Amino acid sequence: MISTAVKGSDPFFRVLEIEASGIKAKTLYVEGTFNCNGEGSIVLDQDAGRVNRIEGIIPGRYEFRIAIDQYRYFRCAGAKSGKFHISIWLNSAYHNPEFSQFASILDGRIMDIRVAVPRSAVSIDILTESSIKKIFARRSSQDTFDVVEFVMAGVAGYAFVIDGVRYPEEGFFHASSRVNSDGRTKIMYHIFPDRFYRSGPGVPGLSRWGIRPSRDSFFGGNLEGIREKISYISDLSVDHIYLNPIFKSRSNHRYDVDDYYAVDDLLGGEADLKNLVQDSHANGIRIILDMVFNHTSTNFPAFRDVLKNGKSSRYYNWYIFHNDSFEAFNGRGKNGKFPAYETFMGYGGMPKLDHRNPEVRRYCLDVMKHYIDEFGVDGFRYDVAHSIYSEFFRETMQEIGKDKIHVCEAWCLPTYFLNGDSWISYTNYFLGGSIIDFIMEKITLDEFYDRIQRMILVNGLDKQQIMMNVLDSHDTPRILRILHGDKSKVKLAYTILYLFDGIATIYYGDEVGLDGGKDPDDRRCFPWDSIDEDMHDFFVNLGQIRKRFNLGSAGVIAVSEDELSFKITKIKADYSISIHIARDEGMKFPENALLKVKRNDKRTSPWDFYLVSST
Repeated sequence: MISTAVKGSDPFFRVLEIEASGIKAKTLYVEGTFNCNGEGSIVLDQDAGRVNRIEGIIPGRYEFRIAIDQYRYFRCAGAKSGKFHISIWLNSAYHNPEFSQFASILDGRIMDIRVAVPRSAVSIDILTESSIKKIFARRSSQDTFDVVEFVMAGVAGYAFVIDGVRYPEEGFFHASSRVNSDGRTKIMYHIFPDRFYRSGPGVPGLSRWGIRPSRDSFFGGNLEGIREKISYISDLSVDHIYLNPIFKSRSNHRYDVDDYYAVDDLLGGEADLKNLVQDSHANGIRIILDMVFNHTSTNFPAFRDVLKNGKSSRYYNWYIFHNDSFEAFNGRGKNGKFPAYETFMGYGGMPKLDHRNPEVRRYCLDVMKHYIDEFGVDGFRYDVAHSIYSEFFRETMQEIGKDKIHVCEAWCLPTYFLNGDSWISYTNYFLGGSIIDFIMEKITLDEFYDRIQRMILVNGLDKQQIMMNVLDSHDTPRILRILHGDKSKVKLAYTILYLFDGIATIYYGDEVGLDGGKDPDDRRCFPWDSIDEDMHDFFVNLGQIRKRFNLGSAGVIAVSEDELSFKITKIKADYSISIHIARDEGMKFPENALLKVKRNDKRTSPWDFYLVSST
């Protein structure tokens, strides 16, 4: 039996309560739109009378399923399809000046203020304790409430007038969150190591550099090759490099790790990692490693010990077995036939670790400390983070520290994780997808703005500063393929991405026009002999603009449109930077534009654009 209720004393940050009983299972996972359908991040306790609390859920429409022993789903009269649906409505105005979602002071000189209101509210305005100018105001429509944003040129106490009623009734709110420009470019270069650059002759059996990759191709790109190209990467104003897994593995992607303490020999070994970190640091670049802690390979010593010794293995509780068949499963489970153990998405070669076990969490923490202490790496990206038991990330923040970079993989707006104490950053595909949908005309500019407001309400402006903002990656088709080969639109997508606070991420090769479809085609070799110089020059210039204007931090995104153009603006304390995007050939290009992209020098075409600054 499953029963649910939405409770909580805070009318905006709610609590979903779930009580489970009478279900025979070793694991019950809550997989919902609030935790990116994670397999294991929320585990239900079936103890009698135990109410499981899922905190930090903001108003909206959600759905979730209950996975029984990972491979089947709970069904009942209220959820015949296996899906439960909940709608959380906001019934009264809400503002809390202690949360950066609702109030932030930027560089000590402007305020970004939001108030959430019921959809029935008609008029909303802001009052200030002293006379300061309103720079921007706009109402956004969400699923079950509206939100109104005000950007104010100054810092003062404030109140709202909602349908003629003052809120608060007396006195003024005062913003407490402060977000300042940090002086970093905050541009990340994402590298799939086997495909970037090969230093030296390589080893026998490698595929010829540049041919289309298969799932089993090895091209021999290595860490020394990355180090030799640090100058190239630095020219893009990059200050972070993110590497896909580099640990010992039998696959080219290395997401099935055999030994976490060994750098794969094909990539060059430990000395080459140390040299890469040292040279990167000398050029002001941080190194981020990809940690695959959700699962291991079947060749990982702990799993091999379980296969050999069964329940007698000291590692038996590192994994989750649902029967006593201690054999590695070949392929991916389907049609009712699944591995005896839990896995990453049913793949038998990737057995899932049980992070409820303190020994597992301790092992993973020690691995990270090893790469910090021995190699000086600056942070980590956590693969399949939305499926890892949340206690692991709470301990990670405590032991590894929030001064390191911690990016969790997520494919949704992870409300559950961000409004707790476990995550501080994630792979922000939500932003990238919104940019792409706007450019592909799947959503309007109004709808784009609505999505951005939802993002800020989930992330908060403070955590937005360290989001890994992503357009494409090793897990998606290339942005050039997504945009049907239109390089001008690729430039536009990255220009919009570069306006946002957070870490703008370039997937290696995007900056030179590298194409690619679905995996493995999205992991092609870098085309060193056929670089698109125009595209490359554009990215160099764009990076310099982001650096010059501190676009990666302490700003607000505003939008507007008229018959001739769309306008997306980054408002900062001392100036604004705007992208003007043509809707009609009547849009004129100013002489002082920082960037101009036109398909035809003689006329303006839809989606041509320019970038301009103003004070």
